[in-house]
Amino acid sequence: MRLFYKLISQLLIVSMILLPFSTQASMIGTDQAVASAQDLANRDKVRDFVSRGEVVKQFEALGLNASSALDRVNAMTQQEVNQLAGKIDSLPVGADSGWGWAAAVIIIAVVIYLVWYK
Repeated sequence: MRLFYKLISQLLIVSMILLPFSTQASMIGTDQAVASAQDLANRDKVRDFVSRGEVVKQFEALGLNASSALDRVNAMTQQEVNQLAGKIDSLPVGADSGWGWAAAVIIIAVVIYLVWYK
């Protein structure tokens, strides 16, 4: 057992002499930490968007499967991901042709008429 301890201690001494001490610890700024977290959130947002059902159907209609679309998102630079995430945020939520609100107004008018006059 004593031979084992001697061998380990000699290995440690040699490694401390031969290996350079290149580790360096420093503080990072809050802006760097927040930017990193925002970059990760943007990449997740784009991945979630690409994984949505209606987007996958649109990709398949264009001849692209979902796994290759996710591979392409993973291959994008961070600047491209941030730009695309900004576009996702600016998209209309329930984008339709405009007939949805007209149908809702007609239904509400009919309900009000039936309740008020009957």
